[in-house]
Amino acid sequence: MLRIIRRIRQKYSPYIRWKNDLIGELESGSRMVETKKGPIEYMIHGESGPFVAVMHGGPGGYDQAAALFHDMFDKGFRILSWSRPGYIRTPLKVGRTFEDQADAFAALLDALDIEAAAVLAYSAGSPPAVYFAVHYPERIRALILECAVTGKYRVNDGNIREQIFFGHLMFHDPALWLSDVIANHFAWLAGRSAIKMESSLEEDEVWKVLSHIIHDEQKEKVLMSLIRSMSPSQLRKKGMKNDLKQLAQLSDLPLRQVKTPTLVIHGTDDFDVPVAHAHTAVQLIPDAELYLVKEGFHILALADSAREITEKKIMFLKENVPAA
Repeated sequence: MLRIIRRIRQKYSPYIRWKNDLIGELESGSRMVETKKGPIEYMIHGESGPFVAVMHGGPGGYDQAAALFHDMFDKGFRILSWSRPGYIRTPLKVGRTFEDQADAFAALLDALDIEAAAVLAYSAGSPPAVYFAVHYPERIRALILECAVTGKYRVNDGNIREQIFFGHLMFHDPALWLSDVIANHFAWLAGRSAIKMESSLEEDEVWKVLSHIIHDEQKEKVLMSLIRSMSPSQLRKKGMKNDLKQLAQLSDLPLRQVKTPTLVIHGTDDFDVPVAHAHTAVQLIPDAELYLVKEGFHILALADSAREITEKKIMFLKENVPAA
């Protein structure tokens, strides 16, 4: 029996060590605060400046802010990232519906004694951001919707890679560990898979974008961080499954009632959330500004124009958010 146990440990120890290390990093990298809606996990980067809160997509957690929006750090803002209900250490009971999550975010601001913040919402994090803007207009300074889901959403039937990922790989930690190992040794392979899954680009365009990623140290870091921000699944699957359930039932977001200055950013070749979602938002949100990224896909931090996109967001925030 002891021999069998030793063999199992030898075979699976790299995976177990990866998982334990990742859980340890996640827990040490955030804080917990008790709110009137329940315990919420959060992190703040920056010592001064107005707050910009990140509503992460799925799968994700508070760590997705650093993975996808690191270029926003140290630009004169304090970045507040939090784990939406069901992700990492924020219990799902804190807010199952997107409206409840908007209330939970308001409770987080209360607990942290933050009067108001700008909000950067990504992908599935956009519906709770919209509800927050509508229900708490005095507490939001500006709204950025990036690759935003603004209507009913289901995993694309025509996207085989996405069907496999969300149907199988996302909820199996060994598969995510293997993805992490492959990405560490063959970044181009992980990058190609991500681009093919999240974009409608033709093959030659995929390789062009990929070549820019693997020759750009910052973008390669984004890719690696993004893969890790989806793991381990045991800390994210409740939130992900709830997101998919809520998105499939989503109808008539109160976009017309959003009164805060809004910037809508979307890639023209987003295969996950079609660009039609962006056009809907701009048509319905009064005076919203549309910023389309040519050949951009669902992970704009990996797009060729990633730096220009960040500059656009920083400029928008500085124009609409009071410095004090």
